[in-house]
Amino acid sequence: MEKKVFKFITVDQLEKEQEFLHEMDLKGWHFKCYKNLRYHFEQNPPANYVYWIDYKETLADLDEYLAIFEDAGWEVVYSYPIFQGSWIYFRKLSTDDSRDLEIFTDRDSMVDLLKKVRMHWTWFGTAMSLLLLFFTILNLFISKSLVSGVPTALCFLFIAILYVKLFINLTKKSSN
Repeated sequence: MEKKVFKFITVDQLEKEQEFLHEMDLKGWHFKCYKNLRYHFEQNPPANYVYWIDYKETLADLDEYLAIFEDAGWEVVYSYPIFQGSWIYFRKLSTDDSRDLEIFTDRDSMVDLLKKVRMHWTWFGTAMSLLLLFFTILNLFISKSLVSGVPTALCFLFIAILYVKLFINLTKKSSN
């Protein structure tokens, strides 16, 4: 049996996403993939998997990178390409309740990940915001009506707020 769950989790909330996947595993729903803004799960007996998500910026040495994690007991569950890199979802069966398993061996590795993510999403958010702002202004000049520009203006405002939030949260996490 398959279950699809829509859950809006942004890239600055990796811990929340990892915990969500863990909780679903405990209920017997095991993460399969993420498509069309939905998490896809397969039903199996409950398990105590710990999830970690990493962003691999360059894919030239992907096989070596994945082999290191597999040698450490991590299973690659899903990977999807974005921004010339790839988000990779790992899981490992926890043998006790400590759940202190981590893929990052030091704080610097985690900070590097957060900075990479912040850089890519800041550029993307800025480009999207400028594009929507351009269309909002263009719409005002073409239609001469404030009402017709409201949907585009609301999209611009939503995107701008979302990406400012991402930038601030990722900056805080990388400086702690």
